[in-house]
Amino acid sequence: MAGCPLGQRSLPTIAPIGARPFRSPPSGDRFPARTEPVCEPILRLETQASAATERRLRQGLANGELELFYQPIVDLDDKRIREAEALMRWRRPGHGVVAPGAFLPAIEQRPIAATLGDWTIDDACAGLALFREAGAVDFCVSVNLFGAQLRGGRLVASVREALDRFCLPPEALQLEITENIALADDDETLAPLRELRALGVGLAFDDFGTGYGSLSLLKRVPLTRLKIDRSFVQNLCLDSRDGALVRAIVALALDFGLDVVAEGVESSDQEQALRRLGCLKGQGFLYGRPMPAAKLLKFIGRTPSLAWAPAPVCAAQG
Repeated sequence: MAGCPLGQRSLPTIAPIGARPFRSPPSGDRFPARTEPVCEPILRLETQASAATERRLRQGLANGELELFYQPIVDLDDKRIREAEALMRWRRPGHGVVAPGAFLPAIEQRPIAATLGDWTIDDACAGLALFREAGAVDFCVSVNLFGAQLRGGRLVASVREALDRFCLPPEALQLEITENIALADDDETLAPLRELRALGVGLAFDDFGTGYGSLSLLKRVPLTRLKIDRSFVQNLCLDSRDGALVRAIVALALDFGLDVVAEGVESSDQEQALRRLGCLKGQGFLYGRPMPAAKLLKFIGRTPSLAWAPAPVCAAQG
């Protein structure tokens, strides 16, 4: 079992279960012939579970069970909250509020991934319009993309439609991808990102430093931001090597003209260390857990340093 390829991302490269012939070992082999490869029952169960999750999610989406929560992103210099990351939650009947780690990995390679991605962009823009209409006129929202959205051919149109529907400027939206999604490094992947960047939408590498990408991706992907993974922040005050990595990421971002956000900030000591290392934005439990849009409105409304002003009138609406 130790060598069994169980990673989810390897599944699409494996022939359909039951389609691969099994070859018995040659005569005299130490192990007797098996009638079925060891990995196939596990892969079959994983495939069945993913299909079941997809069915339940489609039903949940139709029933209005999905919701976006928002986690504040703070400027460390003045402690202003000018933006937030939109994070999906599933209010699944009988299970309460389910975090994305419990269901998204199972459907990342399923057809529903692109549908959920489009819904997330649209709902995030609706929330962003709400924040701006309430007076936070410079507020921005970040949204995580699925790889399927880049391959589906509708990403740019989906973003344009959502921005137009809620009368939002493109720079108010930031799209986050992981290094692994950008690994394809082909026109199908990079063309929509370049078009979105030309439109004015921000692009970020999420969990930077933990993927399989090379630094050369920074030259090819039209980024505006790097997000330092929480694993580098967690022991920042205890391990000098984490400090060295954060310092290097910040320096690299500055040389490329990119913004930097540290994820997983949970203590004032970590915040102070990040500031000393040149990182000027943070996200984490120190500033607030992910919360519904209505709660975020109250949360930022209690922040005295947040700039409030009347929202501009959309020209398209007269």
